[in-house]
Amino acid sequence: MAAAKKFMFDTDFRGNGRKAVDEAALEAARAEGFHSGLDQARHESEQRLGSLLAQLVRHGERLLAQQDERLAEIEAQAAQLAIATARSLAGAALADKPLVQLLAAARECLAHARHAPHLAIRVHESLVETVEGKLSGLARETGFAGRIVVLGEPDIAIGDGRLEWADGGIAIERAELDEAVDRAVKAVFGPEAG
Repeated sequence: MAAAKKFMFDTDFRGNGRKAVDEAALEAARAEGFHSGLDQARHESEQRLGSLLAQLVRHGERLLAQQDERLAEIEAQAAQLAIATARSLAGAALADKPLVQLLAAARECLAHARHAPHLAIRVHESLVETVEGKLSGLARETGFAGRIVVLGEPDIAIGDGRLEWADGGIAIERAELDEAVDRAVKAVFGPEAG
């Protein structure tokens, strides 16, 4: 049988409790611990950075969505303001000079339909005498030799009218102008505008 051997520890108790460990092994263990801690810290910081970046992206997307909503609201308000302004200006112009557009259309018709036998104009019944006086002057200016008939109708709005001649006619209607303004604003600002 082999002789029993005493269990030998790596610690030498005779030298004031100092370890009898190889200095090179100790330095290697320290370096390994340092690198291991550095790798772990790098991994944790990458995870935190990724989490923060994801949070930043979410906040950025939310801010951009809020900005888009605000811009859409501003565009809708601008469209409503444009419509209100156009209607207000049209109403003010119509109140100030209700026959301007109608007489301009009549001037065009008289110039192009010089040889027509007659021109009938339908206007609001309160404007018959005024329109007759203005059209007789326009007929002389444009060289229209036909007969001009002005008819008053109570259901035609002031400023609106219909011009009719043998080969055709046109209508001046504020409601159509309002619809044209609405279509133009919606074409620019989208269907929800107005």
